[in-house]
Amino acid sequence: MLYTRATRRLTMYQKINDFLDRYVLPLPVRFLTFRFVILATMALLIPLLVYANNTVLVLGINSYLNTMSVAVSSIVLLYTTIAEANQKKIALMQEKRAREDHAHVTEMNKVMHQMLTRQSEEIETLKAMLCQMQGVPYERGEKTTPPDLHALHPRGASRFEAQEGEDRLHDQTTHFITLDEG
Repeated sequence: MLYTRATRRLTMYQKINDFLDRYVLPLPVRFLTFRFVILATMALLIPLLVYANNTVLVLGINSYLNTMSVAVSSIVLLYTTIAEANQKKIALMQEKRAREDHAHVTEMNKVMHQMLTRQSEEIETLKAMLCQMQGVPYERGEKTTPPDLHALHPRGASRFEAQEGEDRLHDQTTHFITLDEG
């Protein structure tokens, strides 16, 4: 029962966010990023200086500028947060895809080594049969083992741990945050 209510709340919250993102928030973005509005807003600084004695005008213009400042910074923060979340999802999906591709390539490599081993054994058997038919003694060559693919990776076997991708992504985002602050 609680799960259903929480799910419904989450679904309703997501629907509200989707509605706002689709129909409401693009309007202020279009308005605030319109070049004429930007120029007019900057031009309002001149009346602030010229009519400094007219308190009502100065307070009105100042209120408009404060509102525009808050709106612009809020919109920038919102879209930056959304973009960052989307980038994180993309990075995680790419990491998952890379792991799947790696697993596929590793499996193909194992199949190829099995096939080469089988062919090598068949060739050794044919050589032994030929030597036996000719009455010549034959010694089998030593078997080779396939290399450990995890050990071949520059970062070693730790690259293939389950949480490695998420840890690297966290380290990178932490690194960028410290770069922005410094």
